[in-house]
Amino acid sequence: METLGSLIDKLSIVNIKLYHQEDIAHDTGATDAVVASAKRKIDILNMQRNSLIQEIDELLQAVIDGEKKVPVALQCKDYGRKT
Repeated sequence: METLGSLIDKLSIVNIKLYHQEDIAHDTGATDAVVASAKRKIDILNMQRNSLIQEIDELLQAVIDGEKKVPVALQCKDYGRKT
């Protein structure tokens, strides 16, 4: 089962890849083949991005509807402090 955090992590990675491919596609010094390859990758990344956003929306709706619960992780970090 995917968690909200893992979905957001995947979405962040896809967004970074998308940013880099768009940068390549808009590079005026890039060859036509490089631009075409980048545009194909952009299409695939946009599909992945849309799918992840839909998964996030569905998970959040399930939480709102009470079908799923978001686990709460308690963290106790002392960062080396002596207490």
